[in-house]
Amino acid sequence: MSKPAEVANVTAWNTSLRTAKAEGRTVFVDFHATWCGPCKVIAPKYNELAASFPHAQFLRVDVDKQQAIAAKYKISAMPTFLAIIDGEVKGTLQGADPQGLIRLVSQNAGSPLPRLPPAAEEAKKQGNELFKAEKWEEACTKYSEAIDAAPTSAVLYANRSAALLKSLKIDDAIADGRKATELDEKWGKGWYRLAEALEAQTPQDKYQIADAYLRAYKAMPEGNQKKECKVRLDNAQKAVKN
Repeated sequence: MSKPAEVANVTAWNTSLRTAKAEGRTVFVDFHATWCGPCKVIAPKYNELAASFPHAQFLRVDVDKQQAIAAKYKISAMPTFLAIIDGEVKGTLQGADPQGLIRLVSQNAGSPLPRLPPAAEEAKKQGNELFKAEKWEEACTKYSEAIDAAPTSAVLYANRSAALLKSLKIDDAIADGRKATELDEKWGKGWYRLAEALEAQTPQDKYQIADAYLRAYKAMPEGNQKKECKVRLDNAQKAVKN
């Protein structure tokens, strides 16, 4: 059962947001205090929602221990719940309102992605770290290990597609992007990875690129990545018309 994680420090907070953004997951945050009675009343419902929406990330922030984080988001009442997508706050709820909390989560959680078995999750984590370190070939190897353990995961094929693209293995990147969209055609990031790979191909298929970006844009949750996708979609559609 998924349980909300208590944020230990600013570094852990930033890491959680970066990881969630990379994986296309929504982050829900419960800003609470140990002396807050309503916080204790609503806590079981928050825990219940965390178990019901395991594809999202649920965090808890003690406003007295993590004052810098609370100040950044201008938290003035407890409990306050935030829904963060792609690093941006997309929903806010103040007070111990169970029905309001249910609405906040259900409207912002996004589509569930299958959970990975432990071996695949660990290999993916290592691959993500190698990708951030710009060790593209090694990242590909780790993503391949993860795929061996979870061959039906769209996320893993999309991640490997990005690493292959960085390695300039364009055809392989396109193949993995296509596989990601076949495994989950409703997941926007899979279409985005495919579109990126198609753009690197010579000669370009302008119609396929525009179609992939359009599918990505329609499926993506609100946030910076969707805004970036819209820019690329507009450029791709202009290229089709020219």
